[in-house]
Amino acid sequence: MKKLPFLFGIHCHQPVDNFYNVVDEAIEKSYKPFIETALKFKNFKFAVHFSGWLLEYLRQNNSDLFSKFQKLSENNQIEFFSGGFYEPVLAAISSDDRKGQINKLNSYIKNYFGKSPKGLWLTERVWDSSIIPDIAECGIEYVIVDDYHFISAGYDKSELYGYYTTEQDGYKLKIFPIDKNLRYMTPFKVPGDVMNYFKEINQKADFAMVFDDGEKFGIWPETYEWVYEKKWLDNFLTEIESSDFVVSSHFEEIAETKKPKGIAYLPVTSYFEMGEWSLFADKAETFDELSEFVKSSEYSGSAEYFIKGGIWKNFFAKYPESNRIHKRCVNISKQIRKLKNVPEEIIDDLYKAQCNDVLWHGIFGGLYLPNLRNNAYKYIIKAEKELDKLTKKSFPHTEKFDFDFDGYDEIFVKNEKFSGIFSSKDCGQLISFDIKDLEFNFLNTLSRHKEKYHSDMLKRNYTHPEEGISTIHDTFFNISDEEKELLVADWYNRNSFIDHITKNFNAEDFLKITFSEKGDFVNKPAKTVKFDNQSVEFTRKGGIFFSDKFDSELIKRFQIKNKGFDFQIRFNTDYDEELFYTLEMNFHFYDLKNVKINGETPSTEKSITDKSFIIEDNCLNSKILLKFETEVDLYSFLVSTVSQSEKGVDFTNQNICVLIPIKFTKAFDFKGTMEFTEK
Repeated sequence: MKKLPFLFGIHCHQPVDNFYNVVDEAIEKSYKPFIETALKFKNFKFAVHFSGWLLEYLRQNNSDLFSKFQKLSENNQIEFFSGGFYEPVLAAISSDDRKGQINKLNSYIKNYFGKSPKGLWLTERVWDSSIIPDIAECGIEYVIVDDYHFISAGYDKSELYGYYTTEQDGYKLKIFPIDKNLRYMTPFKVPGDVMNYFKEINQKADFAMVFDDGEKFGIWPETYEWVYEKKWLDNFLTEIESSDFVVSSHFEEIAETKKPKGIAYLPVTSYFEMGEWSLFADKAETFDELSEFVKSSEYSGSAEYFIKGGIWKNFFAKYPESNRIHKRCVNISKQIRKLKNVPEEIIDDLYKAQCNDVLWHGIFGGLYLPNLRNNAYKYIIKAEKELDKLTKKSFPHTEKFDFDFDGYDEIFVKNEKFSGIFSSKDCGQLISFDIKDLEFNFLNTLSRHKEKYHSDMLKRNYTHPEEGISTIHDTFFNISDEEKELLVADWYNRNSFIDHITKNFNAEDFLKITFSEKGDFVNKPAKTVKFDNQSVEFTRKGGIFFSDKFDSELIKRFQIKNKGFDFQIRFNTDYDEELFYTLEMNFHFYDLKNVKINGETPSTEKSITDKSFIIEDNCLNSKILLKFETEVDLYSFLVSTVSQSEKGVDFTNQNICVLIPIKFTKAFDFKGTMEFTEK
């Protein structure tokens, strides 16, 4: 029996500025014990991809582990893979940014480890052939994708025990497919099962290959005990080292000594699960049903070839909050390309904001994590602030353009203290309120989106395997009846200055989204927008709907102040009975659990009656101040999401919602102020 080359790689990444205790736990439970175990097996060759931010964190905070990386490199045990320094999805950023991020990590690896990477790890294995010329120009010769990438292009699994070449615009690239069987076996099955699989494919394979998240070797549920305390990794590497039919190898060796199996062209795709996660929730449910139907039919063997989910970029359509972050980065990148001699600090801030985690959500992905969204906005605000200085922008400044590419203009307002963005698509709602000195966005809110797995949370369908441990894809979780009440989906975006018209008012109905909206002003566009450097005005001629439509008009005017806005909201309607107008405001804070309004905790049962309200938490050096011409009643509640992660079910406070109901007949004229105050 021939000796089968075994290509083994780990991809390790932490989001930029992630909580340090989370990063340190990953180091102690995964990265460090893995590297220390690898050092004991001198003939074990493996590949590593560490995102640049994580490598730099290790260098600055764990020099002992960093030096062990250097020792493994000197021993030629490690082959370093490149990628975007701050782990962007390469297909989602510009050509200049792609090359800049890859070259930054290439230089780092060359500087500290003395190697020039030839391989590249694709963030979340998001493949798009448009990236080939850029990565080839950065000296990259081969990339890693899933075998699913090939299967979705019509290749049979039996054809995927070798690598292929591809091209774009005359630039050639080698593509290595990860073996899904091995991806699901390591480290979840006992080493003997993995070795038996090597025997099974020995004669038909040019090599065996797995390249997967390093975090599943210690951070995923049950894995630390299994991989290290119960010695899975020791036992596995012992089996490899003593085997007479498997030998660990580097990708570089295979790329140089073995011929490709042919040329291949792959569709825009990622791994199979990502395709499901990127679908809208109702379509994801249908996707599951269709997949199961086909698998139980006479076409079961063709399911993987023809049943496909969405593409990664669909997250921008699925989540407006993701799209706003991404398009703010796109706009910064466009500005940088128009200028000369932009300071490296500004470019680096942009690169940090391009970190992929905050832009998507599945079992992984960090869109639902407020701290990651805060971090992205921090670097967006820093870069925009410095670009305004570089271009000597005068304040106050107002401009109109469709920054998020949804077909409707947004209005940007800026002065020395803050910048804000109003949406004409949502009838003059405020979608961003950035405090420059704090580098914090008070409108970094998140709606309660419907997720496909919410229906899964209402049942339990999980049994523990007799041998080994479960992967996170097999786990379902029970939640209590009380927690089930949090499974609410919003039908509109959680912005500020949302205009509700209802027959009656009950704050609890707004929490549970059981109120009956009678107007069409919440998520419909303004008809006209007027603005200058001091103010912006939105007008919509819409209606109030009962058995008939009653013509109505809403006019919203915002006057720019030093730290916020004076606003005036005027409304008139042909409907001649009593109604409620409710102004909804949503705000994001660091410490939403302890947020207070005039010193009181949020409540839907008891209102606060006053002319002015201070909303604050203990973490920010700033507060939100709301002032009105007359006394109003204010109700409030925390907007909490229910999401799934690799560790289970997460209940996360995202925003505080403020409701100000006003009873009126025929018309009203409502005036007030919204601004931040510095402590």
